[in-house]
Amino acid sequence: MSSSTERPKKIQRISQACDLCHRRSIRCRPSAENPQQQCQNCYDFAVDCTYNRPSRRRRNPSLAHTSPPNVLSGGAVQQDTVSPSSDGSKTQDTGTSRQTNGNGMASGQPDYTGAYLSVREGAREDLLDVAWRSFALASMTTIEQYIEVYMDIVYPLFPLFHGPTLKDKLAKRHHLTDRGFFAAAMAACALAAARARDGAIGDRPDLGESSERSSEVFFAAAQDAIPKDLGKAQCQNYMRAAGLLALCSIQYGHINMMHQFMGNYTTLAAMQQFHDETYWPPTLTVVEREERRRLFWSMYTFQVYVAVVFDGVVMAQENHSKVMYPSEINDEDISPTSRAPSPTTGENWLQGWNFTTDLYRVLEHSICRMRRTREGRLDRMSVTRLVCAGDLPDSTVMDNVLGLYYQLSARFRNFNVAVTGDKNQDLFGFQAANIQATLQLVRMTLFSTNTNHDVYQKCYVAEQVLTTFHSIAPQYLRAISTPLVYHLGGIGRILGSVMEGLLCEQSYQRVRALLVSMADLLQGLESGLQPTTGASHDLRAHIEKIDRYMDAQRQLLSSAAGSQQPQSQQVGNDINNLPGITLPHAHAAMPPQTMGRMGMATPLDEFQLPADLVDGKARPWPFDFSQGDQYEYPVLNGFGG
Repeated sequence: MSSSTERPKKIQRISQACDLCHRRSIRCRPSAENPQQQCQNCYDFAVDCTYNRPSRRRRNPSLAHTSPPNVLSGGAVQQDTVSPSSDGSKTQDTGTSRQTNGNGMASGQPDYTGAYLSVREGAREDLLDVAWRSFALASMTTIEQYIEVYMDIVYPLFPLFHGPTLKDKLAKRHHLTDRGFFAAAMAACALAAARARDGAIGDRPDLGESSERSSEVFFAAAQDAIPKDLGKAQCQNYMRAAGLLALCSIQYGHINMMHQFMGNYTTLAAMQQFHDETYWPPTLTVVEREERRRLFWSMYTFQVYVAVVFDGVVMAQENHSKVMYPSEINDEDISPTSRAPSPTTGENWLQGWNFTTDLYRVLEHSICRMRRTREGRLDRMSVTRLVCAGDLPDSTVMDNVLGLYYQLSARFRNFNVAVTGDKNQDLFGFQAANIQATLQLVRMTLFSTNTNHDVYQKCYVAEQVLTTFHSIAPQYLRAISTPLVYHLGGIGRILGSVMEGLLCEQSYQRVRALLVSMADLLQGLESGLQPTTGASHDLRAHIEKIDRYMDAQRQLLSSAAGSQQPQSQQVGNDINNLPGITLPHAHAAMPPQTMGRMGMATPLDEFQLPADLVDGKARPWPFDFSQGDQYEYPVLNGFGG
């Protein structure tokens, strides 16, 4: 047969598109000019025809083409990948991008974020995870700064990380390959940024507010990194992230969000039986075990705190916990490779930290004592007296607690020492301040177990608590930040109950002085705290409003004493017209002798302030949690939940 009648050789169909055709989503077919080396498109564009992207087809299990692991979606293990090179040979990829004739990253550059494989080579990757990893990689300087802030002002109260290990992991970019650690690190940055913004560290020019420094950005990154299916969050870092986000939520004043993340932590802890060390993985290193103990007891104290301050349910009970206290050893003396922690010579700051945990254990049982006095429900019998008889008086319990307190080293009782700038010394100052704040919370809780206290007893307790807080170094109070402001809610409730009851001129002046003292303390604390901004100003304005009412009453009595009933009636009408004052008509119509019996005639006669000045709706406390969230958490475009 002649060559003119020969059928042309059939060109075989390409089973896998080359990199160029794949990126452009165009048909890949062999070129007529060079079918063994190039496809038609690569020949037309005069480029090399390469197959460098991982193949999704699994022909040979020993040489399987696997895309890099979805490190923020599935786990922390970085797997090796095998892919074909341009000459048809196989090259092994250990997490670094190959040189692809100018189309990819330089050879040897780690693709931490997965952005190259996702965008340039078409790997199926969660783009939101890639975006957050890219943000974190671009913000390494900011992250390192906020981790330093965390170690300075948050770590002394919530030492959820082993300092040297945390810094080492960040330096090695583990937060870009381990989704759980990413969530924990971003949550730590969010909390540190929020407290820094609220004045906990004073003025630092290197931490100026900007978009990448915003606490809410780090918060959203940590929130998105926690799997929505908590069954896939089986590691310590997710529990740590949930706890830090709960702390950050209370810093924002977002109480509902705080309960949400506290619930996440409680769920994860229950799923892993975190309350019992015997269920912990046997392969834990010394550092990991110590971190777990610190996490467990830190979150226990926070759960008790939430139950006290927000009148909630105690989610953790120390009697059910089989977790040891953290070893009283400095981080620098603990090595991940050691079999047992090396003892730290001399006093250790964790002794004071563990004593604070003891105080919260007392608080847990004090809550039970306080709530036993509440009225029982009619639909069930009370079993309290059957199983909890013979309680000690609250005064005896407080004496026992103070006895333990005075057995502490003097360094933990010197709470008015100023910040020195030496971290080793300031760790003790933080413990002394936190012990005092917790001690006053115990005092107020035990005091609340008895409802028969008179005005002078209530004022005495409030005066002790305020005097103590005024004595603590302001730097430590600002570092404790918003949670301390909620501590003061107990004082607000005590003084509020006094103002609603019967008063005389002497007791009124004492309560007024305590309110002014409380406003002074708030003014020194708030300095930008978002949940309580302007609280001291509002409290002073309310004090002035009550003062105007009292001055009007004194003027009324003075005028009524030397005039007839019509004159007294006119003075009463004038009082009703004062701004912000609503005096009941019955008061204005009272004759002079009746007004005297109200308590304004002599300093010891009793009177009662109008309800519209002293009830819960009238008081401008920043501690009224019936209103829900004080500060609305902003949803970030593209990143918010």
